[in-house]
Amino acid sequence: MQKIKILSSLSYLSIVFAPFIFPLIIWFVCADEPIIRNHAKKSFLLHLLPIFLTLVGVIFVGTTGIITEHAQLTSWTAVLTIGIILLVDLIVFIYNIYKGIKILVQD
Repeated sequence: MQKIKILSSLSYLSIVFAPFIFPLIIWFVCADEPIIRNHAKKSFLLHLLPIFLTLVGVIFVGTTGIITEHAQLTSWTAVLTIGIILLVDLIVFIYNIYKGIKILVQD
């Protein structure tokens, strides 16, 4: 039981030291433990979310710049997009820390 709690918790807390690599390794190594595997999968997807959002934001700002050819609109779009992405990244980071601590504290 202790092994399950520690590895499940580390999957979420790894956002601090090895985002998306550590949960991926745990996901493949702990194939015989469904609880650990489930937490590793969830944390892996949560760690990929900021990367995916950043790519979508860059594509959005780039297409806005190409379509409108208006520098001021593109710059404001970039500032708004970066602000939203940073806010979501912060929320995901805090959620991962919360989830990791919650698993460790549970009975």
